[in-house]
Amino acid sequence: MNYNCDFLKTFDGCMKPSQVNMAQLINVIETNVSQYKYHYKTSLKDYPEITIEVTNANIPHLLGLSKNHHNGLPDYKAGVIFEGLKDDWTLDNLKKGDNFWFTENQDKIIGVLLLYQIFHVQECKIYSTKHIINQPLGSKFKRDNIYFIIFKLANNKDYSVELSPINNSENTYFPRSLKINDTRFTNCEEINMQLVSQQRITTKKSKMKRVKWKLDH
Repeated sequence: MNYNCDFLKTFDGCMKPSQVNMAQLINVIETNVSQYKYHYKTSLKDYPEITIEVTNANIPHLLGLSKNHHNGLPDYKAGVIFEGLKDDWTLDNLKKGDNFWFTENQDKIIGVLLLYQIFHVQECKIYSTKHIINQPLGSKFKRDNIYFIIFKLANNKDYSVELSPINNSENTYFPRSLKINDTRFTNCEEINMQLVSQQRITTKKSKMKRVKWKLDH
């Protein structure tokens, strides 16, 4: 299977996580999804325009590859994890490093393949936490600083990306988490959001050292 932009545009979620090639996943996401700023218009009067900034460093956390979710990674720096996944941090190695990670996070692998459609608002619903964030029902959103949620239904599973502001910004957000079959957003306000443009994030390239997977894993 060829992981390319056309694949991301039409992916329906019908794929076994165990069959995903992690190196191809990371490369197609870097080319078509991450390192972009996405600019939107919304139906909210207080937030008529918002920006979502997606970087390579966001992707490992969305896959559950962090100290809190995987106990056997060679390194926990997000950039190192991202580069390692291009190399020999294969799905088999990730499973060997932590037997429970795949069981608990396998659906997030499919969710990351849906990120192109999510950020391009293809058959998605968008929710704002604004009206409940200071109420008991919104206490967890307030604690986690979640302002918006983008919801995608695929292959009978609910994928939701939660957005938090960058550096307390009022209109620029980053993807904090990817949740599967979460129901918290059902009490939130559904809004309209339209992608207006996207802009490649250009940064001075610094060669990230790739950490090989240790044989004892």
